[in-house]
Amino acid sequence: MVIIPTTREAVRSVWEQEAPDYSGITDTKTAGRVLTGLVRAALDILAYRRLSEQPDAIHMVSGDKRSYLRFASAAEYSADYAVLLSHILAANAEEAKTLGDLTGTPPPWQSLRIVVLSLDQDCAVNRLDLDPESRGGVSWYGTIDTDLFNEIALGFALFVTHLVANVFDDDDGRDTFDESFEWVV
Repeated sequence: MVIIPTTREAVRSVWEQEAPDYSGITDTKTAGRVLTGLVRAALDILAYRRLSEQPDAIHMVSGDKRSYLRFASAAEYSADYAVLLSHILAANAEEAKTLGDLTGTPPPWQSLRIVVLSLDQDCAVNRLDLDPESRGGVSWYGTIDTDLFNEIALGFALFVTHLVANVFDDDDGRDTFDESFEWVV
């Protein structure tokens, strides 16, 4: 039986200086489900800390590649994907706020939809237009390249781990990581 790490297990692994083992990901549906779990955890944390409506704050707390490289499991590409997720979430915050203002409704922060297109050793990670009727998530299209998936998933896990360790705490995260960890869905 193949064991695929949950969002909580992935974040705990990164915090404990180990890379989550995503070797069991062999299909696009599972790839999308794993990445969706990580993105939803990030959205939940940003919403709880009232950062989901502040694109500049999202960049400030999560847009620095060096902050991800301090984790032993991080590599250049996975840190790049963490920063990319930061940019995607900031753009989503700005668009959701604008849409909410235009329609006179609450901004649809949770409606973020990300598409990963993987073709012949090339990859594109794109944010789609907001769909206020959707809970959002991540879809993987194309072939599953396990190395590429590991880089992207690790980048997303680095992002969530960084939020847990630093957005909830004023120091380096050691004092309240376990308490903050309870917010990871």
